[in-house]
Amino acid sequence: MWENPATQRNIEQLKKDGVKFVEPVAGELACKTVGTGKLEDVENIVAQALRLLSEPPALAGGLPKKKARVGADTSLFGSGEKRADLQPPATAGGSDMAGEQILITVGGTREAIDPVRFISNHSSGRMGFAVAEAAAARGASVMVVAGVTTVDPPENIKVIRAVSAEEMHAVVMKELPKATVFIGAAAVADYAPASAADNKIKKEGQETMSLELKKTPDILSDVSKNRSNGLLVVGFAAETNDVVGYAKSKLEKKNLDLVVANDITKAGAGFNTDTNIATILTATGDSIELPLMTKRKMADRILDEVVKLRTK
Repeated sequence: MWENPATQRNIEQLKKDGVKFVEPVAGELACKTVGTGKLEDVENIVAQALRLLSEPPALAGGLPKKKARVGADTSLFGSGEKRADLQPPATAGGSDMAGEQILITVGGTREAIDPVRFISNHSSGRMGFAVAEAAAARGASVMVVAGVTTVDPPENIKVIRAVSAEEMHAVVMKELPKATVFIGAAAVADYAPASAADNKIKKEGQETMSLELKKTPDILSDVSKNRSNGLLVVGFAAETNDVVGYAKSKLEKKNLDLVVANDITKAGAGFNTDTNIATILTATGDSIELPLMTKRKMADRILDEVVKLRTK
């Protein structure tokens, strides 16, 4: 409905009349199909409304900006403008990550079965992009290696696309020497088909199909093994049971500095939500419980702990 030509003509006319839009994002809709029409992050809508209210009236032509109305933006973080109005918490200082070179993986990977089908997961990229935006707002230089995402990246962030786990691994290892902080927020497939078919596999005459899988490169482990120059390594653990136990194991086995664990079965947490609930575990023994909050706010809480580790 959003992309219907009649709708778009009306939107263009409203924009000419001075109406401001926070357009919908792409994702799973109420009708269970995937497309553009999902309500934007409420925090983003409020932030843009507040920014419009703070702008001075237009000096010439059109309606005064203070009278602009807010509708709905295909960008996760706004209509193409940097959200300068969203500042880190007071403890962050606003520029406490200046000089850091942050390399972050975002989104899910796709592992081809044939030219049509693939193995993947439900990652949207929201949490990773929120961390990238927060880090940039705190003065860091940020590079994102993104798999498949259902939302757009924040403005002024360099993004390199890498669809499969092998592609993401290759890009990360190439860019790693420049980084001072690595954040593995991507949901990388643990396994991929051992051999992808060159042509579409036909189902005729086959009631079942066996698929041989092989392990994909372990990006987080390889980053940790190749760390240098004080590189901090941060991981994420999305679990369904014994969340803290599995997160501790991941922290130790992969020699991480910090891991963010979340129970994706909890309401308001996990994939394709604007909010999250998590527990931060650090190599120094700290455990920080983060209650339900927006992913953008959680991003700053995570970075607060990264800054503390750097200070230590």
